[in-house]
Amino acid sequence: MTIPQTSPNEPNQSGKSQKKRSRRRRDKGAGCIYLSRGKYRLRLVQAGSVKTFPLRNPDGTPCTQRPDAEKAADSFRKVLLADTKQEVVNFIAEVKQLKRQTGLSLANAWEAFLKQPTRTECAESTEKKYEGQFKAFTEWVSKEHPEIELASQIDHDVALDFMRWLWGTGVSAITFNKYTMALRLIFKHLKDAAGLEENPFEKIPHKPNEVVSRKEFTPEQVKAIFDGFQTGFSYETEMERLTAGRERERIKVRKEYIPLNKDEMRVLLYLCCFTGCRGQDGCLMTWKNVDLRSKIISFIPRKTAQRTGGRSVSLPIAPDLLNALKDALTWRGDNTPTEDYILPKVAERYKRNPSGIAKDVMKIIQCATGLETTVDKSELYGRRKIAANAYGLHSFRHTFVSFCANAGVPYSVVASIVGHGNPAMTEHYSHISTESKMSAIEALPSLAVTASQDDVVIDEPLSIQRKTIADVLEKADSKVLNEVEQLLKRRGLLN
Repeated sequence: MTIPQTSPNEPNQSGKSQKKRSRRRRDKGAGCIYLSRGKYRLRLVQAGSVKTFPLRNPDGTPCTQRPDAEKAADSFRKVLLADTKQEVVNFIAEVKQLKRQTGLSLANAWEAFLKQPTRTECAESTEKKYEGQFKAFTEWVSKEHPEIELASQIDHDVALDFMRWLWGTGVSAITFNKYTMALRLIFKHLKDAAGLEENPFEKIPHKPNEVVSRKEFTPEQVKAIFDGFQTGFSYETEMERLTAGRERERIKVRKEYIPLNKDEMRVLLYLCCFTGCRGQDGCLMTWKNVDLRSKIISFIPRKTAQRTGGRSVSLPIAPDLLNALKDALTWRGDNTPTEDYILPKVAERYKRNPSGIAKDVMKIIQCATGLETTVDKSELYGRRKIAANAYGLHSFRHTFVSFCANAGVPYSVVASIVGHGNPAMTEHYSHISTESKMSAIEALPSLAVTASQDDVVIDEPLSIQRKTIADVLEKADSKVLNEVEQLLKRRGLLN
């Protein structure tokens, strides 16, 4: 038998066949695709153990169609069947280049962000803010860089140009930092889907914050505000008039100011001043948060609900607030059948136009106290475009804390009442007793308002009350019955 001879320049056919057979054997170990809960996965056997990998589309969403899953699985197989490290490097470069060519468009980037499985869910209001900030960025890109169509084309230089433009519009440092944080977060989750080498907003530095805190009221100013609901509010303004000589002159006049939903607004201010709650919580407080019998009010602060796991704030009701809540019972029937707000009209208005509530409160403060509710821009060291609010609805929360601090109430007790937002402090505050909170409430100054009716019931009709009392008396001893008998005689209800 003659063995065929091959020259050194001819290809080694047996070597090629051996390589093909090796490749086929490796193909058999390249795994299989299977469907699990509507999403495709790739199962592989490596070093004797079974491993599974989720299969994803180029935009990062799970593969739910077989053709898409096969394309995604090919990416794994190319790496598994690579002969050298260089093949792996070349493949990765190829994938990145492909993503840049057929990647995510900037117009669809927001929807892609919402679909990212790595994204943490946030409050609806926060999500809307992020969407508005991202929209402002994309609109700027469309105007200043019309050649950019893909999210992968956004690099650090483009991000820096946008932030420079934003700063040039005169926004405050806190607004600048909010944009930086939002865009950094969005592109963090879009990085893989868009085929970005790095997060373009990662190295944008923050600006030092210019904080203008709300100021608190003195006890005299608080009393003047609540007295105004009885005596009326007025303010001084200028107006033009014609003189006898038909010339125009400006004169100062006083005008009456009547707040919208005046009675409900009074109770709102009591809620904020005597519980330390935020304006949103006061406007949307419901009767299920109030126990008039036990004189306890409990609610979950909306702003910190997610961070604290829905931890409730509970505290005794101050006498002035108790009287105001009893007055509020008269309009409980103004709620719709599915709602039970303490302030029905204020709640409806707040959901529709919260800034209107804030402006009315500032007008009430100005009329009652003469305080300038805004800080003039010339007095600020920062670069705010508009004047900062020095006094507003949130000032009543500051006032509550200030009153408690001036009365020597421990900080831990005050923090427990106002609803500290730091989850790490939850356990520290959980031991604060009702007695300690009662001491804090008693430390608040009394406004000496006119008391409401004493015997007002929030939850139960009289028939249920009578039955409850009758059941108790049926089991009472002679001492209790004698005391009840004497009380009824003093009231003239028993001969």
